[in-house]
Amino acid sequence: MILDSLLSRGRPRDGTVRTAGDEGSFDRVLLAVDSEPDPAVIGTALSVAAAFDAEVHALSVVPMNAGVDHWDIVVERREAAAEDALDRADEAAAVPVTKRLRYGEPAEEIGLYADHNDVDLVVAGEPDRTGLARFLTPKSVTESLRRSVSLPVLAVPAAGEPANGRSRPLQSSNGAVPGDD
Repeated sequence: MILDSLLSRGRPRDGTVRTAGDEGSFDRVLLAVDSEPDPAVIGTALSVAAAFDAEVHALSVVPMNAGVDHWDIVVERREAAAEDALDRADEAAAVPVTKRLRYGEPAEEIGLYADHNDVDLVVAGEPDRTGLARFLTPKSVTESLRRSVSLPVLAVPAAGEPANGRSRPLQSSNGAVPGDD
């Protein structure tokens, strides 16, 4: 029910509105995987893909900071964590998953991958940044992604209770929350 409500609010690239009843509305779902994948994010991406019989792509991006090259020990550790995260996402799936690893700025690389692979929906984790943390920490990858791509981004809250004790609903890139009619 929540999933149907969320999916009915998607915005495809051509500006038309998809509804959950449209067969094949989402043909390719991109799971944005960070170095510590959240089971809730993986589960949501796989549920959406199953609901629409969609292909699943899992992408992890190794951040490349200035002054760091591909052979730096920091990059090697990030790469190993990213590959492990992709393997965990693949193991959780009951369908084949196309796994990809990229290097660069995460939101930018996810957007480029989505564009080049005709992705219809990106599913990404939303960190629990409440209170003062929202102002002291930079934008999350998911927030940057929502602002930079023209396709729907499904932001899945971090698993467990948020720090402020209130539950947070799933939110689509257009700000819609299930049940807000």
